[in-house]
Amino acid sequence: MDLRRFITLKTVVEEGSFLRASQKLCCTQSTVTFHIQQLEREFSLQLFEKIGRRMCLTNEGKKLMPHIHELTRVMESIREAARQDAEPGGELRVATGETLLAYKMPQVLQRFKLRAPNVRLSLQSLNCYVIRDALLNDEVDLGVFLSRR
Repeated sequence: MDLRRFITLKTVVEEGSFLRASQKLCCTQSTVTFHIQQLEREFSLQLFEKIGRRMCLTNEGKKLMPHIHELTRVMESIREAARQDAEPGGELRVATGETLLAYKMPQVLQRFKLRAPNVRLSLQSLNCYVIRDALLNDEVDLGVFLSRR
């Protein structure tokens, strides 16, 4: 069972024609026809009938449409979940010294925001001893400070 065929069926119904569905799906009209024929064979039913110059959904096809809509909704939900997992999100709590924050961190933070736009940054300017304690107490996720070594 190829899920693309269900998307094709839904698109044909939404667009009202095989030609417009093929344009929306960026494929040939023969591919759309093939997908519909494969579904008809797989389920042993006729999905469309030709009335004049139009292809109309049969009663059997109409019975399937709520399930097709649910299936495509679930597929989109899965895609969205995969996208969310692919992009980092949430909050990153950063503590750094005042000098670093003023002179070095702007460029670093700018690059970070480009690569992780969904991460909310929380910045604190602290001295190195307070940064160390904040890290140990899980009050910040990242501590940046200069070392004398």
